[in-house]
Amino acid sequence: MIFIQHIPPFVFLILAALLWLGLSARKDRLVRWRVPVIVPMAMTILAVTSLLGQYGDTELLLPSLLAWLSVCVLMVAWLAKRPLPDSFQYNAEAAKFQMPGSYVPLALYMGIFAFKFMVGLMSGMRMPIVNELLFVLVISGVYGLFSGIFLSSAWRLIQLRRFTIVQINS
Repeated sequence: MIFIQHIPPFVFLILAALLWLGLSARKDRLVRWRVPVIVPMAMTILAVTSLLGQYGDTELLLPSLLAWLSVCVLMVAWLAKRPLPDSFQYNAEAAKFQMPGSYVPLALYMGIFAFKFMVGLMSGMRMPIVNELLFVLVISGVYGLFSGIFLSSAWRLIQLRRFTIVQINS
């Protein structure tokens, strides 16, 4: 447990923020339209910066980014086609989404946090596996999986907003 002393304090702030975001998503809520778009983008930036920070000055950067991008694009292409449940609504007058409560955001936020924490811990312990190509491809693919899920969610909400606005203006 001594490794806890070496964890930067901002990590606990990120964990608290993600817990707050995830727990607040448990209940039905009205959300300003930008929030469910900004959060997935921020989570995607977090994934990419993790790869850049980890492999930015090595020959593993290109394979890591290609693996991330490949999985991300596949996930977006697959999930973006799925319609949102009818319980998702957009109120154009208030510029807010009516979103049903769900534990899915909490699970996703904790999943990516735990995964990133594990990779950071392994890197901090200078485990050789962190620089093996197969490991790099796997962690990059997992980051791509999360990014794809987040971005497809944002895309579907943007589409709902656009469709609602078009319907009102027609």
